[in-house]
Amino acid sequence: MSKFIKLTNMLINTNDINKILIEPNKYFIYTISKKNDGFVWAFAGFGFGALSSHTDLIEVCKTNHAIDYEILTEWMNEK
Repeated sequence: MSKFIKLTNMLINTNDINKILIEPNKYFIYTISKKNDGFVWAFAGFGFGALSSHTDLIEVCKTNHAIDYEILTEWMNEK
């Protein structure tokens, strides 16, 4: 298995893929961004905060993106 998937207009790091939803003639690739946002407030050892990351969605349709659909199908069948 390769570490990257090269589509027609993007390169996807396979380590960033969270899940792939497979529907008839369509793939939805969910990737997690390495960028985290958040804040923290602390006073005298006590505090609170929040941390969040971003999820991106890539849609690959068999009719609209036939080449990318075949690339992903071959990549998933390599396993």
